Amino acid sequence: MKAARVHENDKIVIEDVPLPKLGEKDVLIKVYRVGICGTDVGVVHGYVPAKFPVTLGHEFSGTIAGLGSPLLGGFKEGDLVSAAGGWGCGECKFCRNGMVRFCKDRNSLGRTVDGCFAEFVRMDYRAVFKLPPNVVSDEGQNFLNIACVVRAFKKAPLQLGNRAVVFGTGNMGLIMLQILKITGASEAAAVDTIDFRLEMAKKFGANHVVNAITEDPVKLIPQWFPGGADVVVEATGNTSSFKKACAVIKPGGALINIGMYSKKLMEFDLSFLYEKEAIIYGSKGGEEGYEEAVELLAQKRLQITPMITHRFPLEETPKGFETFQDKTQNALRIIIEPSS
Repeated sequence: MKAARVHENDKIVIEDVPLPKLGEKDVLIKVYRVGICGTDVGVVHGYVPAKFPVTLGHEFSGTIAGLGSPLLGGFKEGDLVSAAGGWGCGECKFCRNGMVRFCKDRNSLGRTVDGCFAEFVRMDYRAVFKLPPNVVSDEGQNFLNIACVVRAFKKAPLQLGNRAVVFGTGNMGLIMLQILKITGASEAAAVDTIDFRLEMAKKFGANHVVNAITEDPVKLIPQWFPGGADVVVEATGNTSSFKKACAVIKPGGALINIGMYSKKLMEFDLSFLYEKEAIIYGSKGGEEGYEEAVELLAQKRLQITPMITHRFPLEETPKGFETFQDKTQNALRIIIEPSS
């Protein structure tokens, strides 16, 4: 089978690799759609740790193509599925306490084990989720990000009528914006540096948008939300954005951080934590959000396919990654299609 792999930093190669052999607890999945994620880009460029050589990718949808043992997990061949981004050892204290994300021997798709930028991917059945019959591959590929956003949202659930701000209107930021709106945000503001994404945010319910290159959100947001925002979400992974997000929280408000940072914050005034009694929540992974993600997809509560802006066949995966990083391409959700 063909796979998009990394043997060394800054170089993706398309090569033939053997079809994975299944253990008793494994399932083989034929991959139809894969989304390019910032973590994948980090693996390629070396600032996200990974074991080379490795097949990239962890956000996908596909159908069951094989089972390590009969009736494993209740799956059958042809079932449309998606999956968590990895699975734990099952033995350590973190795994036993439902905190697989902290497992020291965690298998991470596209990092420590071969991922899904391939015609087929092998996974532990425990990490695989069957999708409802009314869900299609284009929607299912976003299952993991929906689960991650749901889990983050649960950290500081919005009260009816609250005001919210989302910094970063990429794929996860726009999912969060939609969830904030359907759960009762009276007003929501979106901050980004790309006008195309801000226009998309308006379509998804943002009452206010600000391009942080041409305007200062720290000055504008208090004009829209006097006293500050009840809930602020930082989804950029940019340290400057994090500082601005902290500045617009109201007294007693909360910041939910879902961005991954590759640079350090060198100087930062933390006095607002005392003055505002603000709470900062970090959130990693989709645990505790998987079942809700399935339900949100089944109920068609979220606009997923409108976020897909580019599609590439598996052979053009390097071009897909170039497009992801080219800010002039109006790229939002870039999909690789290993199978049609």
